[in-house]
Amino acid sequence: MEDFWCRLWHLLLLLCLTGLLQGDLCHGQRQVQIQEGPLYRVQGYPISISCNASGFKGPSSQDFEFMVKKSNVDINMISTEKENFAYAMFSSRVREKDIEIERLSGSSVLLRIKNLLEEDAGELFCHTPNTDGEYSGTYEAGTTLNVIKDTLVASYSGSPSQSLSEGDPLQLECQVSSQTYQHTHLSVTWFVHSEEDENPRPIITLNKDLTVKRGAGFEDRYHTGFISMDKVEDTTYRLKMSQLLQSDQGKFYCKAIEWIQDPDRSWTQIAHKTSSACDVEVKRIVGPDVGSFTVYMRASKGPLLVGDALDIHCSVKAQNLPGHLYSVTWLKNQKNMAQIGSSGMLTVFDSYKERENAAEMRAVKISHTDYLLTIRLATTEDQGQYQCEVWQERMNDDGTFRKIQKQLSSPETVSITAKESDLTVVMVMKDVVTEGDTLQVTCSVSGFKGPLSVSWQHKKDSGYSFSDVISLTHEGVMKDIGTRYQSRHVQTLHSPAGNFTLEIGASTTSDSGEYRCVVSEWTVQSNGKMTKANTQSQQNAISVNSVESLMTVTLKSRTTYVPINSSVELLCTVKGPKVSLGVRWMFRPPNSTVQRNILSIRHTGEISWGADQRNYQLSVQIQPSATVFLLTVPRASKQQEGQYQCQVDAYQKDVQKAMKNSNPLVVTVRKTGEKSEICKRDLYYGQHLNQIQEVIKDTLVASYSGSPSQSLSEGDPLQLECQVSSQTYQHTHLSVTWFVHSEEDENPRPIITLNKELIIKPGDGFEDRYRAGVISLDKVEDTTYRLKISQLQQSDQGKFYCKAIEWIQDPDRSWTQIAHKTSSACNVEVKRIGLEESFEILNICLRRPNHGQNHIV
Repeated sequence: MEDFWCRLWHLLLLLCLTGLLQGDLCHGQRQVQIQEGPLYRVQGYPISISCNASGFKGPSSQDFEFMVKKSNVDINMISTEKENFAYAMFSSRVREKDIEIERLSGSSVLLRIKNLLEEDAGELFCHTPNTDGEYSGTYEAGTTLNVIKDTLVASYSGSPSQSLSEGDPLQLECQVSSQTYQHTHLSVTWFVHSEEDENPRPIITLNKDLTVKRGAGFEDRYHTGFISMDKVEDTTYRLKMSQLLQSDQGKFYCKAIEWIQDPDRSWTQIAHKTSSACDVEVKRIVGPDVGSFTVYMRASKGPLLVGDALDIHCSVKAQNLPGHLYSVTWLKNQKNMAQIGSSGMLTVFDSYKERENAAEMRAVKISHTDYLLTIRLATTEDQGQYQCEVWQERMNDDGTFRKIQKQLSSPETVSITAKESDLTVVMVMKDVVTEGDTLQVTCSVSGFKGPLSVSWQHKKDSGYSFSDVISLTHEGVMKDIGTRYQSRHVQTLHSPAGNFTLEIGASTTSDSGEYRCVVSEWTVQSNGKMTKANTQSQQNAISVNSVESLMTVTLKSRTTYVPINSSVELLCTVKGPKVSLGVRWMFRPPNSTVQRNILSIRHTGEISWGADQRNYQLSVQIQPSATVFLLTVPRASKQQEGQYQCQVDAYQKDVQKAMKNSNPLVVTVRKTGEKSEICKRDLYYGQHLNQIQEVIKDTLVASYSGSPSQSLSEGDPLQLECQVSSQTYQHTHLSVTWFVHSEEDENPRPIITLNKELIIKPGDGFEDRYRAGVISLDKVEDTTYRLKISQLQQSDQGKFYCKAIEWIQDPDRSWTQIAHKTSSACNVEVKRIGLEESFEILNICLRRPNHGQNHIV
């Protein structure tokens, strides 16, 4: 009987432990999470901050309260439950709905402030009233909100209006700057707003990542180089339009947006400014020497079969147009195919370049008014509506061409019938791929008779056209690997059954978008040459999700309210793709805003401690669906009471892909005798890691090994070298400064510095000589820093030495000095050149022979 009760007790304990592993608690535990901070937002602009609750009992619709803490005083802001919750400083803004709560779901809300004020800054807390019947978990979460000044400026200082003609160039400049101390990015867009436009039209944008985005309707002119935007120096954004059109008339202005990256790595717009406008008039050119002309187009008469030749004739009939030339463009379905410019130069667009290179297409100027485009081997994809666009142009005095007027031919539809073939293409692919995995797309082909070739193309989510990835010829040769893929593992395979598969190894988020396979069937002509008999294509979209978007980090504990000398276990659970992980444990004492590191584990396995390791134990467990890092405080004291948080870094092949913080978790250590409700348990969670204490040794060296003294004259050059090295394995940066200390100097004077960002900065008093190239600092090889002064001055006399500083970047991205070393000195004496020395130098120059003859120089 005793054995029965023992087995039953073990079974109950096993069930409880199984529940712990699945839910971490014997019962549900509430968690409140607020948007991770610190957040930086600009005064006068709106802000939205998310807050959500989970693991609670009670009704599905929870109430939320927001408070701001200032000088350790909680100031009520707004509540979903209590109408008069707000204190006086917020009550009027809540009534006027300047501050409001938007409910996203029963357990998730957004705090919205439409007009951010300076007094809104502080520690912002989101609180959920208890509906659980008992206290278990966290009921409050906080974040730091910083309100900064609006320093963004966007200004146009040119002429308020310009009157131009069609074909004239336009150049406008906008000055954009921000004095924000935080690291922000800027994006700048040029707009035009005409009387016919309901809304302004974006012309071109330079995004925050310095990529260019074309406005709708301006894409073709951007691709042909007629529209561009350049960033000149630090603050000037220059718009260039080579040839204005009548439709460009309107008010031109620029808009700047300032962006900041929040701790969750998302980019948020924090400010925007619009410049004043320039009213641009574009006059239509009509003169006495300008007559009318008409454009006619004639296509090959059908019925056309695949493999036949397709001719598109363009003819111009004009009167009274002496001295004018024509630029002719062939269009298919309103897309450019090819163009013969006024100078006779041929331009082929997009996918037609390959066909022109293979001599499958050609465009020629037959006469001054007749032009011919020929597609030698037409395919079913050549079906569509064709048109000719002709610009009348005149040559300027500088040899450039100026557009006068344009005419379009009437459209004509061309139909091409496929020969006997039932070629069918079906695309098969996963809709979603995880970053780092192999992206695979298959096109299944059926109904073919002859050899097949395939061309793979890709269009990004933000792209306007497809670009080449890779091709496989009908002979089985891979070629035409796109520029973006030449350094990556890309291949296309062909199975005997006719399936073509594209594989892109180690996919990135930029691989998202639409993929297209273009499959062609080939036949043998009577002359023995291979020709395309039929072509079919399919396309579909795929998304490559980043590791960061799939990774979640949660921090839980079996108990957060423990007696002194009891054990505390904190479980940091990471779910997401299988990648290398590093973790950093952080702790913030009560009533403190400073968070310090307890310990860090790099993804390579190294452990570094920021606290006394005798107070903590660490273990890790790899589960099928998660990785759990367990931090244990064996004997908790009041020193371990406070807020804990874990930060997880994800790496793929030593490249950091994500960094996420868990929710904060408060641990309270109670004195003996205090009441508590504790779910008792003992659980050994995984094997403890070997604890390795790491001490960063000072390995920085700065040495000068040259002559300890030099005696030189004014105007002589000086060259000194300093050897600087460090064996610290962390990612540290070095800065090196050369100093001179004369007897008259109270302190040494810095001459020139190469800082940790590898930027050269001259010292006070040496700026002019640095700009003139007299003083320079060069890094030679890996460890040598060479100072050069091409012409010494009397004021340069003194002791020269170099000082090296080693820096390391903290998790909050601030730089900290960890070591510094100063080299030995070289005493440089600079002798003044007197009058006698000057005459002696002149006499030497006068006596110097030049090819056997004496000349006065």
